[in-house]
Amino acid sequence: MERRDPSPVFVGRDAELKELLDDAELARREASTAVLITGEAGVGKSRLLREYVDRSAMGRVVAGGCLELGVEGLPFAPFVTVLRLIARESRLAEETRPREMARLLPELGPVPDSADEGRARLFEEVLTFFEDAADPDGLTVILEDLHWADTSTRDLLVFLLRNLLTARIQLLVSLRTDDLHRTHPLRRLLPELERLPSVTRLDLSPLSRDEVARQAAGIRGEALSAHDADLVFERSGGNPLFVESFLEYRDLAAAPVPDGPRELLLGALRPLDDTARSVVKAVAVGGERVGHELLSAVTGLTAAELDAALRAAIDANVLRTSADHYVFRHALLAEAVGEDLMPGERVRLHRRYADALEAGVPGFGPRASDGRLAHHAYAAHDLPRALEAAWRAATHARGALAHPEALAMVERVLELWEQVPDAAERVGTSQGRVLWRASLIARALGLPLRAVEFATEGVDQLMPALPASAFSGWDHLPEDDRVLLADLLHARGEARREMAGDGALEDLAWALEMLPDRHHGRAKVMATVASTLMIRGHDEDAARGARRSLDFARDVGDRRSEADALITLGTVVGQDRSTLAEGRGMLEDAARIAREIERPAVEFRALVNLGALLKYSGRFGEAVEVWRAGLERARKLGLLRAQGALFVAGVADGLMLVGRLEDARAILEGVSATGNPLGRSRILSVTAHIDVLQGEWDAARDAVEEFYRVLPEHSSAPVQFIGMRVLQVDLALATGHLEEAAERALHLLSEERPWMRRWIWLSHLLVPPATVVERLRRASRTDPSCAEAAEAVASALWDLIGLVERDSDRVHRPIEEVTVPMARALIAEDAGEAFAQWSVAVVGARRFSARIDLVRSLIGLGASAAVLGDRDTARRSLVEARELAEECAAGALVRDAVDAAEAAGIELPHVEEEVALPSESAAIDRSALGGLTPREAEVLGLIAGGRTNREIAGELMISVKTVSVHVSNVLAKLGVSNRNAAAVRAREAGME
Repeated sequence: MERRDPSPVFVGRDAELKELLDDAELARREASTAVLITGEAGVGKSRLLREYVDRSAMGRVVAGGCLELGVEGLPFAPFVTVLRLIARESRLAEETRPREMARLLPELGPVPDSADEGRARLFEEVLTFFEDAADPDGLTVILEDLHWADTSTRDLLVFLLRNLLTARIQLLVSLRTDDLHRTHPLRRLLPELERLPSVTRLDLSPLSRDEVARQAAGIRGEALSAHDADLVFERSGGNPLFVESFLEYRDLAAAPVPDGPRELLLGALRPLDDTARSVVKAVAVGGERVGHELLSAVTGLTAAELDAALRAAIDANVLRTSADHYVFRHALLAEAVGEDLMPGERVRLHRRYADALEAGVPGFGPRASDGRLAHHAYAAHDLPRALEAAWRAATHARGALAHPEALAMVERVLELWEQVPDAAERVGTSQGRVLWRASLIARALGLPLRAVEFATEGVDQLMPALPASAFSGWDHLPEDDRVLLADLLHARGEARREMAGDGALEDLAWALEMLPDRHHGRAKVMATVASTLMIRGHDEDAARGARRSLDFARDVGDRRSEADALITLGTVVGQDRSTLAEGRGMLEDAARIAREIERPAVEFRALVNLGALLKYSGRFGEAVEVWRAGLERARKLGLLRAQGALFVAGVADGLMLVGRLEDARAILEGVSATGNPLGRSRILSVTAHIDVLQGEWDAARDAVEEFYRVLPEHSSAPVQFIGMRVLQVDLALATGHLEEAAERALHLLSEERPWMRRWIWLSHLLVPPATVVERLRRASRTDPSCAEAAEAVASALWDLIGLVERDSDRVHRPIEEVTVPMARALIAEDAGEAFAQWSVAVVGARRFSARIDLVRSLIGLGASAAVLGDRDTARRSLVEARELAEECAAGALVRDAVDAAEAAGIELPHVEEEVALPSESAAIDRSALGGLTPREAEVLGLIAGGRTNREIAGELMISVKTVSVHVSNVLAKLGVSNRNAAAVRAREAGME
């Protein structure tokens, strides 16, 4: 961050500077940190950062700035600068292996052959790169002017903020708050960032009157009179940049009163001659920073003339040098100069830039020049050249995995299409193909509605005389148009499927109709049809379609579609108990093929589905192993946070079912942040379930709220919400909101969707609503109105139970032997029937090691035994239930067992508050450790070993924030004030 500051003294920001330096020290010692430095233009954000750089003790400090070029800006611009600086120091370019970062830094060599999940891998590579660069002495990354950031830059920043946990990294991000208009994307994003535990916000206020006086004295070399100090403070409003501008007038009393900041700032150009002013104007049009070679080409001046003009502008403190570029002293000054240009003058300068970029400028590769060329040609009203450059820029953006910028460029092409008569010849393709490309990019961005709109426009152009639902006139089309129409319909069908909207299957069917019988593209469409049928619950049709797709894909050699078809077929076949092994083999084959052809998204889909089949068949340990293997595979491929989140949620879910709640929570906290909405939603769902089991109601509510924020219902498939909606029934019951629980249960059971009747979903749908029935009936003893609601829910439940029992030879055994008996017991009106069903559920839960269900079944068995007068069985069951719940760390179930015992008049034996310590040595005095939980005891042991919070987080695979909470709890329970005292207590108790 080179500079030539007009103010020789740094005024009014000592506290803010100390905060940044303290934050850096925290990042070096404990965990990654981030500071959002906000304030109005000219308030001193850049100066504060320059002063910080001079004083920072971090091992590396690198900075990059966002460019004010609108949608045509270079994707990832500030990160490209930062990564290049670090790469040069680390000699990364000497390595020759393919890497996604080469999409941003071509000097790093080749990019991977497959772009499958490339954007996710790119983000992971950047994260790992920063983590490596931070060792051993820390790294500060400065990103300036976030208000100008392109969408890809914002996406990568959010990813880093969510995932930089224990690395010694400090992120400093500046932005202008006065530039955040009502629709600016940062207006919505900033509150979300501020909620992250690692992020703090630092607002810079205007200077006080005394601080303005001190700044003025530093600039002038002498103190102002009281009158002049008052005058400068009043006119500048305490804005340091405006103070500097006022002080350029020697006689302050005679200084003109400007109409606004622009007139004030333009005063800096007064001493410049016409040539220097023309150079300054050219820099203003060029963007935030302009290189010497490009500026020379645009101005047309000789080397001596340009050097003299630049020297004059730098001496007048209008421009300054930054590396090999020229930049304005402040962005506000650049804006003022740009706004002061006459329209014709502005157009001519943009045309000169376009001419220079098209002719070629040293140091500008196609990726950098085409985006700028598109911007300047468009601003110069040179529409043909803007069209061509925008299409090339879209291609570069796609290659850099900058999907938002690619979409913006494609939209620019579509905007100009009708205004350029020979558009198709200029870009080398048809408008329909551009619309198809736009649809694919929009869907990749998670914008299925936009994807549908683009595809529909393309369909309508090819079939203008027909309604969207009728394609009887397609046979007159040339084959190329029919293939394009099929591609558009396929794209629209996939987007509609993601939205869970109508018309998806119709689009896909018509796409098949368009394609010639032996066209290789049929395999992909057939596989999509089959998977869509499966998602919609039409399993028999899905299986038939998947078999046809499989045969055709093998016939034409389309291995990607072969794997897709195997996944659909294996998932459907494996849901039947009698053909589970066959379905498992198909899914394993699909994963193997996907791995061979390097399609990780397909491979992960196969592994996720395989784990789910094993889970629902009661093979929890095998399911967890499959998901762990998927997790390691995602880690190896650099997709841990993008695709790994699905496996994290799966492993945690499996651990939860067998009662290992603390282990499940630990793995969730280890990779809790993700840029994949589906993965994040799965993590939140499992987290909320654990919160409910442990009695953490507020945390559960927070997880539910974030779930619906991450995965909006209006644009997501309904099947994704089943688990969370069932959880909301449990949460309402746990918090005493019986009426809400009843409403949610009845709505859930009344929904008519084919997949709601699948066996795997029945395992979710039966027990919580059955619990609602049991609670309503209990409440009806004092409130008769509850009886009607109870019977309504019970009636719907009996329908589902009937479905299971009619196909009991097909249903996986945990549903038949645990879930159905639990539901029957809860809705039984006879105590003897309830006891019998609970007995069956207890046996089944033991068989499958489903410890959470076992606790619940033991509580039910004990309660029904007490009603029947069998107090020995009641006491034995409730004692075991409480002990098992305590072992599982399921606090809410412990409370349920105690409540059931109290209701039955059974006194449970007193249990000392003790913990399972890391060592089972008899020498440990548990009574000296204040009732720590198992996790707290583990943390205490590591504290005693001298570990820092960062080291504990790495050891236990949890976040530093969670470690801090555990440490606070340990200190409070031990009644000590610091870690050293806690370590002494641990050693006194015998912990080593």
